[in-house]
Amino acid sequence: MTDRDDTKEEFAAVLRRLRQLPEAARARLQSRFSQALLDETFEIATPRGPLAFVLLGRGSAIRARAVLTKQPGTIEWIDSFRPNSVFWDVGANVGVYALYAGLRGDTKVVAFEPAAVNYFLLAANCEANRLDSRVDCLLVGLGSGGAIGRLAVSQFSPAESFTFRAKPDEPIRARQAAVILSMDQLVEEFGLEPPNYIKIDVPGLTEEIVAGGARTLARPDVRELHIEMRERSGSGQRIVAALADLGFAVAARPAHGGGTTDVTFART
Repeated sequence: MTDRDDTKEEFAAVLRRLRQLPEAARARLQSRFSQALLDETFEIATPRGPLAFVLLGRGSAIRARAVLTKQPGTIEWIDSFRPNSVFWDVGANVGVYALYAGLRGDTKVVAFEPAAVNYFLLAANCEANRLDSRVDCLLVGLGSGGAIGRLAVSQFSPAESFTFRAKPDEPIRARQAAVILSMDQLVEEFGLEPPNYIKIDVPGLTEEIVAGGARTLARPDVRELHIEMRERSGSGQRIVAALADLGFAVAARPAHGGGTTDVTFART
């Protein structure tokens, strides 16, 4: 029997005992236990100092443990930022890269995440690391313009990747309504400070995000974009062409598996 099997059996035993308690006692113990687990953050060492993560569900632990190894090219890219820059993390999930950028101390970070369960962890992680003065967390999705989207998401699957474009044959446990705004709207109507660096990790919506940020991306102070994409796909080729029209060219392609690449675009 492995350590993992032992852990599963021990956890199952705890659940059985919990279910056997009287209703009031179970409610008190379960609420105290869940609160204690939220308060007991998981810490990871990074070159810029420790990062603490609130663990809720299996996915959050996986993301926390892989902060430096899942996409090392993204970490290196964040390390390359000029001082006193503004960084937008579009599709931040639980905030792994937004938090790491926040550790720099000289970078203003705006993290966008439309899934409520992931947004909770994103904001909680910022609080746990005392980065709420450096990282602004927005419960909003980005797209080509203002809209209300329907996100295929389960609030019981924290730290997972969700989509506005679920496939017809893909089982959907639940949906969540979410506000969608464009980059141009955020800057021009809401007064958000324009970014110098933008990370986009929103499969299926990157084209719309770029289209909705044409005026913002044309600003000379936007220096680089870092996009997870399938560059050789039709969508990927259209994204490359659209960014070329806005003055950007491919500067790096650090691969990280799964058929996708983190493509860095720099202003030419």
